[in-house]
Amino acid sequence: MDKSHFIPEHQQYAQRLTALEKRRAQADHPHKGGERIGHKVHKIKRYRYFTSGERVAKLVCLFGGIFLLALYVISPLSKIKQIQVVGNNELSVRQIEKATQIHPGRYIWGVYANRNALSQSAHKKNPQVKSIRVRVTGPQAVKITVQENPVVGLVEIKQRDYDVLANGQLQAAKSDKSKITYQGFGKNRTALRKTAVQIGKVKPVIRNGISAIAYRPNKISPRRLVIYMRDGNTVYADYKTVGKKLAYYPGIAATMKDPGVIDLQVGAYSYSYGSHDK
Repeated sequence: MDKSHFIPEHQQYAQRLTALEKRRAQADHPHKGGERIGHKVHKIKRYRYFTSGERVAKLVCLFGGIFLLALYVISPLSKIKQIQVVGNNELSVRQIEKATQIHPGRYIWGVYANRNALSQSAHKKNPQVKSIRVRVTGPQAVKITVQENPVVGLVEIKQRDYDVLANGQLQAAKSDKSKITYQGFGKNRTALRKTAVQIGKVKPVIRNGISAIAYRPNKISPRRLVIYMRDGNTVYADYKTVGKKLAYYPGIAATMKDPGVIDLQVGAYSYSYGSHDK
């Protein structure tokens, strides 16, 4: 016999009512513990709205920035007004501007874009300009850092005077009695170039004390230089090592009681003009 016959009628009614409520609850919430589909769709729409708005804002900023940059490039606001030149010792600011063609009124973006070509062009126009480095320091300002080929002396070739640069190049001489004069190099430009490169390595305080450099090779020393110092001393040196060896000159000269000869060809030693001991 079915057990349901033994359950009171009111209890059976209560069970049926409970089952109906469960089915209704499942119909209203098909996914237990989740959200309604309508709520999820609303959230997805809201997310898409904000993300699309963010993309639009980014595009507006991007194209707005490009527009402002293009406007700046073609406007007078991008023309150079201020030029700062550093690193120059022998060359004036006007000479640097002339060699580099960087001057007030020129478009700053054109200068920066062609900075490497300008450096090469400046060296061709003025050999004393070894290289330049251009840096933009403001909307209308640039800084030019110069590396020079200093003048290390004066040489006469075919009755014409030339400035000798630290890289061995020659240029038309400018009148300056304080320059080092080079002698005996007329027929040996290789020796002149190598000597100039070495003298360019010498500290200015020592280089300024040199009056003349003569190329005086012999069988024993085919690269011999005779250097006449302004303090009265004479230095013998090798044109391959003179740049390094002259660094010892101040210390050796300070120990000499009288003017004399300082031999830097092999080692370093000195003797006075009146002495025959070498």
